[in-house]
Amino acid sequence: MRVLIAGSGTWGTALAHVFRRAGLDVTIQCRRSERAEELRSGVHSFLPDLPQEEGYQVCLAGEDAPPLVDLVISAIPTQKIREYLEGPGADLPRDVPWISASKGLERETQAVPTQILQECGVSFPPAVLSGPSHAEEVLRNLPTAVVLAHPDEEFLLRVQKSLRTPEFRVYWSQDRVGVEWAGVLKNVIALGCGIAAGHGFGDNTIAAMVTRGSAEISRMGCRLGGQRETFSGLSGIGDLVVTCFSAHSRNRAVGEAMGAGNNVKDVLAEMEQVAEG
Repeated sequence: MRVLIAGSGTWGTALAHVFRRAGLDVTIQCRRSERAEELRSGVHSFLPDLPQEEGYQVCLAGEDAPPLVDLVISAIPTQKIREYLEGPGADLPRDVPWISASKGLERETQAVPTQILQECGVSFPPAVLSGPSHAEEVLRNLPTAVVLAHPDEEFLLRVQKSLRTPEFRVYWSQDRVGVEWAGVLKNVIALGCGIAAGHGFGDNTIAAMVTRGSAEISRMGCRLGGQRETFSGLSGIGDLVVTCFSAHSRNRAVGEAMGAGNNVKDVLAEMEQVAEG
């Protein structure tokens, strides 16, 4: 299978590595020439321990024509998807299957990533890849389990088989709505847990917030069209736990800085990476 990954941040780069390990023909598309040069040299600004994975190709959006592919994976930050696809990524194929690997809501429209992709011309309803999967650990080849969601079971089974490795386990779900919204809502709870930690509250407080937050996510997710069992699975409680407690969690880090009394605009301005919450 020929795969193009749009987005060369930490998550897009991690996916390029894991899917090469799965034996796929992988191309990663970069927006900036500096990042393309980095990856061609085997380095990444935000991934100091980037393993030397041979075999994936690098192309520059807007300059290098994207290759013929069977699948496109969008790992673009949610706030930049529309701008990217209407700009440097305008020549990405829209008539092949797409998978969204982004989590969040577009601020201006409150649209989820799959909705943005379809509004930008993707013809096949996009799938969603989500779950507790920090890029830093995926790159270290540590065991990780994620969920791929799409209504079409035949498509799910075919793609699941292609993407998985012994260390990167891909489960599947037909509840695309629930899986995608779980990835949105957990960020809010993680921010809250970070704020509590920044205020100096302890593990008891944060455990209570995670527990009650999980219930709120489930109720709201069901109202939005998701299935209740989704929110007790990998994309629900799994992603919630890792985002609330992990040292890699950007949303938790932003919350901690806010809880310590810092202005949120200043915190975000100082961050070199994106916190989707």
